[in-house]
Amino acid sequence: MYVSIMRSDYRTPERRRQQDRRAQAETAMLDAAARLFARRGVDQTTTAEIGESAGYSRGLPTQHFGSKADLVERLARRSQSDFVAQLPDFDDDAVAALIALCRSYLTGIDHSSESTRAFYVMWGAALPLEAPLRPVFVGHDAQFRMGVEALIRSGQRHGTVSADVDPQGAATALVGMLRGISAQYLISSDEIDIAVAENACIYFVQALTGASTSKHEEPQ
Repeated sequence: MYVSIMRSDYRTPERRRQQDRRAQAETAMLDAAARLFARRGVDQTTTAEIGESAGYSRGLPTQHFGSKADLVERLARRSQSDFVAQLPDFDDDAVAALIALCRSYLTGIDHSSESTRAFYVMWGAALPLEAPLRPVFVGHDAQFRMGVEALIRSGQRHGTVSADVDPQGAATALVGMLRGISAQYLISSDEIDIAVAENACIYFVQALTGASTSKHEEPQ
């Protein structure tokens, strides 16, 4: 037992260094993938090019992530986690949380990074019926809709959202609106006024949920 503990303790710093190096390499490769996807698209980018762009060998992305679809899934999860981390906590005020969701989502698009554009490029690449990326975004989109649906149901339980609202339909409509506005903006930012679109989304949330504008923030 004593020998086993000593060996484990002895190897821990090296194991930690290996884990740090692995995490650093994976972050660099995900960043490189976002850059390349944003500029050239998913199908036009190989895992070998991602490895080279990140400053590593051509084969390292496959060693770390497996297939390109697996790498895309990791990148999509990272984008989602970054977005969720920016959302404030509104406890039981579902309407305020939905409004904050609209503001955060569209503000992020207005200050879009390569990572944001890469997400939409990956999402678009999942549209063909036999696309390898399709299962990745089926799950991702479902998670987004279910999160919005959960907020609406919470609001109904606390009396801030009308009981007449269909949570599933409302969630689908709101997610579709946010995704559609964002896609239009990324294609032609000069033609889309994000501030105006944001106000329209907030009116939509208030009308859809039956919320009073006197209780919640007026669109700006």
